[in-house]
Amino acid sequence: MPDSPQSRQPAVLAKDPVRGWTWGFLLAGMLMGALGSLLVDWQYQLDSDPRIIGVHFLALNGAVLALGYLTQKLLRRFSVKTLYIAACFIASVGFVELSFPLFSIRFWWRVGGVVLLGMSAGMLLTCLFHVVRPHYEENPVEAINVSGLLFGTGCLAVTVLIGVSYPIAPGFVFSMQWDTIGLAIVPLIYLIVYARRPSPVLPAGGRLHEDTIRRSLKDLRSIAAVLFSLLLFFQFGSEWALAGWLPLFLIHRLGMNPASAIFVLAIYFLALLSGRLAAQVLLTKVAHTKLLAVSVTTAMFGYLVLSKTNTIVGAALATIVTGLAFAPIYGLVAEKIGRRFDYHPGFFNGIFSLAITGGMLAPWLLGYVGYYLGMSYVMLIPAFGSVAVLILMLLIILEAKLMGSAPDRLSNPDANLLDEDLRDEPPA
Repeated sequence: MPDSPQSRQPAVLAKDPVRGWTWGFLLAGMLMGALGSLLVDWQYQLDSDPRIIGVHFLALNGAVLALGYLTQKLLRRFSVKTLYIAACFIASVGFVELSFPLFSIRFWWRVGGVVLLGMSAGMLLTCLFHVVRPHYEENPVEAINVSGLLFGTGCLAVTVLIGVSYPIAPGFVFSMQWDTIGLAIVPLIYLIVYARRPSPVLPAGGRLHEDTIRRSLKDLRSIAAVLFSLLLFFQFGSEWALAGWLPLFLIHRLGMNPASAIFVLAIYFLALLSGRLAAQVLLTKVAHTKLLAVSVTTAMFGYLVLSKTNTIVGAALATIVTGLAFAPIYGLVAEKIGRRFDYHPGFFNGIFSLAITGGMLAPWLLGYVGYYLGMSYVMLIPAFGSVAVLILMLLIILEAKLMGSAPDRLSNPDANLLDEDLRDEPPA
């Protein structure tokens, strides 16, 4: 008999060690961030069709969305612990499968492994949106930011691990890839740790009751939710276009050593993490609209320099600039989402599923850009996504101010928090 959450009482929540389960965002980041460096590890930079490379991102995205939807239904019957363990097992199997490429069907074999990683990530992220609810109700901005930092740390960690192992065990020398065997150990460690922990207790509102579903659908239909979803779609698309194609771009454009190209990708993830930590301080001292404008403009400049530079040093500096420029945008979005919407796991799963779709569709689309226009144009395309982010953020600010004057504002005690967020001067 599966361990069902329906038998638990919400009153136990205060005594339940929920916070340890949020470390699953670290594993989810490893699963989602591995593909950019694995493509180099598989020697796709030598003679692979860019369109074929894009298929891997499309497969990852499809698997994340499909298992996210399925997990919402499974949570009615199974506990979070059961689904966590299942996700960790699937992730380990996926990495092991990628370690033994069958040369006759190597392409589809690897796509199958990527699908398994996406399935695990989709299941993990959906469970995490339910687990993180108590943290969100205590401090929404901190909950979203900490989750994002853990996810980004996972992306950085998996990139460094693959970069370190590349000179030792490149894929064209060994029939078995030892780096993915090593990565398979990580979800197994998670599985063992979580198998020994009590399952997190979900409040009644954290499960899929009909009223929660109705409220989630109502939020998803609101103008603000549509704007936030589109903003995250383009923001994640711009970020992951760089995360997915940067190593391949540097190898083709500058003839960079594959291991060095992977480490430049690690520098990009490190710049994102460092910038997001610094952004938490800037958000209290700098006008948010000005910070957004500077961030988007700087990101466009970084993309332009990256697409035109002919030196490794120039590419590394442009990567750092772009990563640092992207960082405050996430903080701004996290703050506004945290204060604008009540927490419904179904709503947040939907809005971030759209964001992940943008993050994976952009690298898939860039496969066609690289094939028909050339690799030099790959880094120019995401710059237009930064422009879309700026426009959407300004529309969100305008919509919030217009809704702030509506009569129903008086019935929402949290609405006054928007005044401080959206004014042009930083809070005192």
